[in-house]
Amino acid sequence: MAFGPKEYDERNDVGLKSFITFMSRQMLRANVLMTGNAILMGVMVGIGAYGHRYRHHPLTRFFFIGATTLFLPIVSYIVSITGGEFTIAVRRGKALAIGECQSRYHMGLVLLWTSFIQIIGINTTAIVAADDREARTIAPPTALLVQAVWVMYLGATLIAGSEGYGSLDTFLISFVPSALIFIKIFFKYYAWYSARQSFSFGRNPRLVTGYMTENLPTDDSQHAADEQHVPPPLFVSRENTMVVGKNPYGYQIMSCSSSGISTGYRRLSTTTNKRGYLVTIDKVWELDDRLLKSTAQLKDVCFSFALFKILRCHFARYNVTEGAGFMKVREFLWHLLLEDSDGTRTLGVIATELSFLEDYYYSSLPASYSKDWLPISSIFLSLGSIGYGLFIAIKIIMPEIPDFSANVQIECEVTISDRSSHSNKYLVIFGNMLYDLIPLAVVVLLAVLSEVRDIASYVFSDWTKVALMCRYVSWREYPTLRRCIGILLRLRCMLVRPLKDNMKQCSIIVLHPPKFRIGALLRRIIPLPEPKKSVKVPREVKAAIVNTLRSNSGRGDDLRNGKLRWQQLGIQFGNNFIQARGTQGTSDTLLAWHIATTIFEARNPPSLSSSSGSVAMHLSRYCAYLLAYSPQILPDDEKWSKDMYKATKKGAESALRDTVPMATPELEYQQLVRLLGRAGSKHDVLNEGARLGEQLVDLMKGEEGAGWKALGGFWCDMILQMAPSDNLNGHAMALAQGGELITILWALLTHVGIPEATVRTTTMGASPDVV
Repeated sequence: MAFGPKEYDERNDVGLKSFITFMSRQMLRANVLMTGNAILMGVMVGIGAYGHRYRHHPLTRFFFIGATTLFLPIVSYIVSITGGEFTIAVRRGKALAIGECQSRYHMGLVLLWTSFIQIIGINTTAIVAADDREARTIAPPTALLVQAVWVMYLGATLIAGSEGYGSLDTFLISFVPSALIFIKIFFKYYAWYSARQSFSFGRNPRLVTGYMTENLPTDDSQHAADEQHVPPPLFVSRENTMVVGKNPYGYQIMSCSSSGISTGYRRLSTTTNKRGYLVTIDKVWELDDRLLKSTAQLKDVCFSFALFKILRCHFARYNVTEGAGFMKVREFLWHLLLEDSDGTRTLGVIATELSFLEDYYYSSLPASYSKDWLPISSIFLSLGSIGYGLFIAIKIIMPEIPDFSANVQIECEVTISDRSSHSNKYLVIFGNMLYDLIPLAVVVLLAVLSEVRDIASYVFSDWTKVALMCRYVSWREYPTLRRCIGILLRLRCMLVRPLKDNMKQCSIIVLHPPKFRIGALLRRIIPLPEPKKSVKVPREVKAAIVNTLRSNSGRGDDLRNGKLRWQQLGIQFGNNFIQARGTQGTSDTLLAWHIATTIFEARNPPSLSSSSGSVAMHLSRYCAYLLAYSPQILPDDEKWSKDMYKATKKGAESALRDTVPMATPELEYQQLVRLLGRAGSKHDVLNEGARLGEQLVDLMKGEEGAGWKALGGFWCDMILQMAPSDNLNGHAMALAQGGELITILWALLTHVGIPEATVRTTTMGASPDVV
C-alpha cells in the first residue's frame, strides 16, 4: 500500500493504522477466496474433461459440490466488501477514519472472473434425458440460471453507478459474457428437453421394446443362408421419422420413411418425410464401398450403438428376454463369437457399446444430438467462447501483467478526525492487481480448455461417427458430401477415448511385503485401500474367455442355463477332480482358488511365453481386485464379501509376517504352504487355499504346462459364472468409475441370453457364519 498526498507517522496516527489493518484483512479474504475458487474450478474442469467417472469418488465429489455450492456466496461476499464505490468508517479510541473507496477496475476483473467460472460450470454440468423407468434423468440445474441472473444483476448494479456506463469496455466486460452464458444455458435446456421428447433418446427404450417384440416376426423362412451374416434391422438413428402408436409392449410403429425394414421382416407402410430416413444397422452393414472397406471398424461402431439402445431397455427394466428381435440379436452375436478368433472384435464392440452408455448416463454430449443442428451450433458457441477468452487474455491480462506493481485493486481517500475537530486526509491504496489478474488468467485458460474439450468431443467422438455414418447412408447420391464425411470419419483425437482396455490387479498373498515403506506403515495406522496396479488386458486373456464362452454356444449346457453351482467349479486332471471344500458362495470360493493359484505360481513360475499362465495369473488377480474394490457387482452379498476379504487378507498378512527370501521355488513353495497351514481354524479360506495349492502342485508334477492350462480354463469359467447379474446399479457405477472387464462380459452375456446363475446352494458340511 502507498500513502499520499501527505506524509504521516503511522505510530502516532492510530485511526489511519486501524483503517489500514481493517481494509488489508478485507482484501486478504477476497483474494484468498478468488484464488481458492480458481483452484476449485481447475478441479471441476479436470473432472469434466478427463473423467466425469471420477466425480463419483468421495474426494472429487466433495471438491465438485464445494466448487458449485460456494460460487454464489464467494461472489456476493467479494462484491459486498470490495465492490464499486463505497464508504468505510473505522473508529479507534478518539480517532475516526472515514474512507471513500473505489475499485472500478478491480470489480471489472472480478466480473470477468465470475463470468468465466460460470462458463466452466455450464460446460462441466451433466444432463441426462433418460426414460422414466431408467430413473437416471438429470435436468439442467436451476442453480445455473439463478447464478447467471444474480451475477448479471450484480454487474449491472455496479456498472450502472460507475462513470464508464455505456462505454465499449463496459459492453465487453459485462454484456458479452452474460450473453454467452445465457445462450449456453438456453442450449442446455433446449437440448435436454428435445432429447427427453425424442424417440431416438429419451423415449427410445419403450420404442425399441415394442419394435423388437411386435414388428419382427419369428418366421425365418424368408432368410437365405447367406443372409445370416447380416444383423437384424436394429435402430441406429432417426427414429423420429416414424409414426408411432402405443401398445401393451411399449410403442408400436405405424409407418416409417425408410425402406430399410423390409426384406425378410414384416413390411411397414412407408411415408414421405422431409426429416430424412430411418437408418437401421442392416443397411449400414450392407454398405460395400471404398470407405467402409478401409475402415470396417465404423460398421462395428454403428452396431455397438444399436446394442447400446437395447442395453438401455435392460436398465429400464423392460422385458427383453422374449421377442423375435432379441432372439435375432443373440443369433448374430453368437455368429460373431464363432468367427472371432481371439475375441478382440467382439469384446471391442461391447466395450464401445458401454462407452455409449457411460456417455449417456454421465455426460451432456448425447443430448446435443437430439437435433441435427445442435452439435454444429454448440461448436460455434464454443468457438465464440474461445475467441472471447483469447480477446480478454490479449487485451486485458497480458498488457497489465508487466505493470502490475503500478496497478492496485482499491484506492481510498481517508479522512482522519478526532474530538478536537482536527482532520487529515490521506490517499491509501490496497492490494496488487496480480491477485485479480492471475485468478482471471487461470479461469480463462480453464474455460478455453473446457471449450476445446467440448469441440473435440463433438468432432471426434463415436456419437459423431454414428451421426455421420447415418448421413453417409442417406447421402449416397452426393459424392462430394460423402467424401467430406469420409474424411471426418477417419479423424482421431487423444482427448476423446473410449473405456480403458485395462484390468486392475491385486493379491491376497504378498510373499515378501515391504516392512519399512511409508505406505506400509500408513496402512497399519490408516485404513488405506488395498494396493493395486492397472495393466492392459492381454490378448490371450480375451481369447481364452471368448473361447470358453464359444465352446458353450448352442449346447444349452450348464453355463447357458445358469445351473452350475459355485462349489462344482474345479479342475479335472486325469481321474482326479480338484475343487474347493466347505465354501459357501462366490467370495470364499474365489479367494481359496486365488490362494491356490498363487501357491502354484510360487512353485512353478510360468515362462514368459506361457499364455495359459498369463491367463490364470491375470484373471486370478483381477478377481481378487473385484472382491477388494467392487464387491457390489459380484453375486454374493456386498457386506459379506467385504468382510470375507478383509478377514482373509488380515489372516494372510499375519501368517506371512515371518517369510524370508528363499533360494529356489521349491523352498519358497514349502515355506508358503507351511505358514498358511498354521493360520488356524479361524481362517478356513486360507487353510482351504493352502490345501488346494498343495494338491495342485502334487498332481501336476512334471506337467506344469498342463497345470497352467487347467488353471487358465478354471478362471475363465469362474469369471463367466460371476458375470451374469441383475445388479444394474452396480454395473452402472462401475461404468461411472471407468468400466470393468466383468462389466463388458456382463453386457455380452446379457445380449446372448445367458441369465444370472441363481443356484448357489451350500455344500455338504458348510455352515453359515454366526452373526
